[in-house]
Amino acid sequence: MDSNIKLLGLYLHLAQAAEMRQQLHVRDKLFIIAGMIAVRLELPTVAAFCRHEVLSHNRQHLIGRWQDLSTALPEDDFDSLLKQLQRRFPQEKAEQMLVTLGIEMGQEWKTYYSTEEYAASLLNTTVDQLQEIYQQEQADPAAD
Repeated sequence: MDSNIKLLGLYLHLAQAAEMRQQLHVRDKLFIIAGMIAVRLELPTVAAFCRHEVLSHNRQHLIGRWQDLSTALPEDDFDSLLKQLQRRFPQEKAEQMLVTLGIEMGQEWKTYYSTEEYAASLLNTTVDQLQEIYQQEQADPAAD
């Protein structure tokens, strides 16, 4: 479990760095990977935030077909996209990108009360805002 939390942090850090550099297409790819890690960690609020950010930049993105990332997971179209992104940004490459950016993660996630709180911090938001986006996604998937 600890390695999955660290992996989530890795991709969230990179997504935020890409956003700061105005590389929104790269950010979106990293958010999709992070969103799927969040699904596997049973963090639907973080997954919803990642999906929301991608769709706010590109309303026509493939992930807009599904209400949430967990329902996209078993679909062939999404699986192909995810595999392509994982080949483009494998963990080793992502770790090297983080080093290049001068970001040291260490055990930072252990200082938070929950994984959700850690993710919210990396996303410059709050757990309450993550919850709000998740509730909007569940209530009206077309609202993204």
